[in-house]
Parts: sequence; C-alpha cells; structure tokens
Amino acid sequence: MDYIVLGLVVAFCIGYLFTRDTFTALLLSNFRYNISLDSDEQEDIRFSRTFLLTYTLAIFAYFITSSTTLLSPLPPILLGVSKPLVFVGVLGILLAWSTVRFFALRFIGWVIEHPSFTSLLERTGRDYAIMAGFAFIPFLLLFALLKISTGNALLIIGLTLVFLSCLFHAIRSLRIFLSAGFSVFFWILYLCTLEIIPLGVLIYLFAGIRL
Repeated sequence: MDYIVLGLVVAFCIGYLFTRDTFTALLLSNFRYNISLDSDEQEDIRFSRTFLLTYTLAIFAYFITSSTTLLSPLPPILLGVSKPLVFVGVLGILLAWSTVRFFALRFIGWVIEHPSFTSLLERTGRDYAIMAGFAFIPFLLLFALLKISTGNALLIIGLTLVFLSCLFHAIRSLRIFLSAGFSVFFWILYLCTLEIIPLGVLIYLFAGIRL
C-alpha cells in the first residue's frame, strides 16, 4: 500500500499545477450560491472538477481499504485478494457510482428539457464531495504523522464529514429546485432516488451493515 500513498502524493502535486487557479473558486461555490451559478462547464473548470473528484474518491478508497473496521468481513468475491487490488476495486465502485449519477442527471435533464438545472445539481454534488474529501486529508495526515492508534476515530470523522457534506448539498439542492420552479416533492424524490439510496447501498457494502 506504500506505493499507493506515493502515487496519491505525486498525483496531488501534479494535479495542483493544473487545478490551483480553480480550486478556490470551486470550494467557495459551496458557500456562495452566486458563485456556483457562475461556475459553468468551461474546459479548465471541468478538468479541475473531474480530477479533484477522482482524487477525493481515491482518498476515501484508500481509507476504506486500509481501515480495520470497514470491509470487515470482506465480501466473498474479495477473499484472498491483495490490498492494492481491493483498493482498485473500491475505487472502481466509487467511480462507477459517480459516473452513473452523472449520466442519470444528464438524462433527466434531457427528458425534462431543462439540462442547465440538472447540470447544476450534478456539479453541486461533486463540489461538496470534493470539499468533504479535502477536509478529511488533514486528519489522515495528522494521525499518520503522529502514529496515533486511531481506533474508530478516523471513521467517525469521515462519516461526520460525509454527513455534513450531504446536509449542505441537500440544503443547496433545495434552493436549486425552488429557484427552478420545482416543488419540494420533486426535491424529496431526487434525494431519495439519486442521493440517499445509493449512499445507503455504499455504506451497506463497505461498512458491512446488515439491516
């Protein structure tokens, strides 16, 4: 797993050269609605979002793989598989979830003939996921550098950040729905279908929760 950490560090350094000019704007858009409206799909911003989201998912995939609490017990399909391959599998699942969400929202936008509305929803979700991931990195580094026995501390911190990210995204998405003239009912339907249920499935898969 050491070379995965090295790869994440190198990827961050290289990616920073291309995303440093837009990273601040993407984070500010999470707190200022007007900035999120102006954050359109220009080529450099689109690349920054894609890279930062992929990097964020890689960070969470690494944590899930290295955790002694998550993926315990391992699903039968992963029994006997090396940690690096488990990391690749977890990252693949997270990327697949993100890709399905992207195309689902784009398809809905095409069906309702309101692509700018669903595009803003999709971008907003990505931005809050990025914020949660980069807020989690300092905790990972702190516990690693101090060589603290974390127990479930990092897991609690990670889940808290994910919860806060989802909460802020829900509030922002409600404003987007109301601004576009849609009712609260469609907002609830959107949350349940494309946010809560998929997230619940991921938690069930990775945390081994048996409902």
